[in-house]
Amino acid sequence: MKYMIYPLRCMAFLTVFLGSCSGVVSVKMNAVAGAVQGITFAADRGETYVPLDEAEQRLNFRIPSPARSRLARKLTDGTPLVSLAELAEAGVKVEHAESGGNARASRFLHAFDISIGAKRAEVNLSEQRMRAWQGGRLVLETHISSGRNGRTPSGSFRAGPYKARMHYSKLYDNAPMPWSVQVSGNVFIHGFSSVPSYPASHGCVRVPLDNGNPARFFYEWIDVGTPVRIRR
Repeated sequence: MKYMIYPLRCMAFLTVFLGSCSGVVSVKMNAVAGAVQGITFAADRGETYVPLDEAEQRLNFRIPSPARSRLARKLTDGTPLVSLAELAEAGVKVEHAESGGNARASRFLHAFDISIGAKRAEVNLSEQRMRAWQGGRLVLETHISSGRNGRTPSGSFRAGPYKARMHYSKLYDNAPMPWSVQVSGNVFIHGFSSVPSYPASHGCVRVPLDNGNPARFFYEWIDVGTPVRIRR
């Protein structure tokens, strides 16, 4: 009998032990509960990014220095972004959902979900500010310079259909308009060398080319068809 009791005791011990381990895992997973809102770029089709510091905190893991030095994407405030492909190269397990673009990143007992939200942008003419969101994440905020004498139209529009890394004005002496995103007719959101914090253009929305180059960020981030609201 004693030879039968021993394995039964072992099984009971393993059951309690595994149950305890299961509880530990549950606690750790709950500690990192809540999806991180991912960022996608029209210029990088099929890739998803998250802020590096958020990924490292959720995974309790620091991306190795060689991989960190190769990170190319940043928010305009300098926050480095890491792609899910770059996380996978660093040894993180990345699982993609069958549809919707959502994913899950995990390393040992630490994990987090990545959700992909809808994009939208807003130009506030009274504040001379532009903001852009993906899901609930504010991905861009910058000062702008709109059209003098109320020449920038207000309303609800959609980005495009025309976008160009470099566009030349057909109305004003072939003036260069880098990182151009059409909003309505001849009205574009584009980069410009002079962007005072007051209306100064012929009607377009000027965006700075310096301080993180928000003009380029906006151009590379926004998809054709993204809602753009211009309000007074």
